[in-house]
Amino acid sequence: LDGRPASAALERVNALARAAPPAPRATRGTDGTLARALHADPGCGELLAAVARDAVELLTDPVARSCLRRCEGDSCPIIYLDTSRGRRRRWCSSEVCGNRERVARHRRRAALARA
Repeated sequence: LDGRPASAALERVNALARAAPPAPRATRGTDGTLARALHADPGCGELLAAVARDAVELLTDPVARSCLRRCEGDSCPIIYLDTSRGRRRRWCSSEVCGNRERVARHRRRAALARA
């Protein structure tokens, strides 16, 4: 997030991105419209290449990179792409980390009310 990825990690992403991604092809649907499909079932290397190419796109786009956030959840290591309207998202998942924070806040308020 500080704009300086670890050189070993960057080298690994670049190496994975060099491989050929899964090949697309055009197919006809039953109604005659064209649809996109994969030429064959992709292998692990091809799937990793597709993910690595997406990572290169994300890391080299200053606008997209500015939307990367670190989850504010206690001990959560996840970095996510904040696409919320006001760019005010705080957690990787409102259902998991956000819920934990809300429960902890409620327990703190309840403890103060009992004291």
